[in-house]
Amino acid sequence: MSGTKFVVVKMKELVKTAVFAVLGVVILAGLIYFFLHLGDDGGDGAYRDGTYYVDMELGGETAAVAVTVENGKIADVALSEQSDSVAVFYPLLETAVEEVSREVTKNQSLTIEVSPQNAHSSQLVLDAVAEGLEQAKR
Repeated sequence: MSGTKFVVVKMKELVKTAVFAVLGVVILAGLIYFFLHLGDDGGDGAYRDGTYYVDMELGGETAAVAVTVENGKIADVALSEQSDSVAVFYPLLETAVEEVSREVTKNQSLTIEVSPQNAHSSQLVLDAVAEGLEQAKR
């Protein structure tokens, strides 16, 4: 009684199984990709690239602060326009901008430590940078 056994496989069932297997692999690969890149924002950071200008009122004068964003991150903070009277009446402003620029670009945050000598000027610059970053938000 050890006769030959035949297995009959219908072509329709074979194709259906192959389609479901391929579909399962595609769904599984998609889920893996999704969960691996769940926290990524494309590497672009939180801001749109560009240079954003904010006018800063200093008594009766105005100085413009330029906030530059590259690859979604804060790249630079600088004074873009200032009159001679601003340089004369606010001599620590340039130092405050340099200090704020260095700390903000290093930390990528507006929560920074500033020197007590430039606390008021640094706060004015930080407020201007915050306004520029608000313009740059995605």
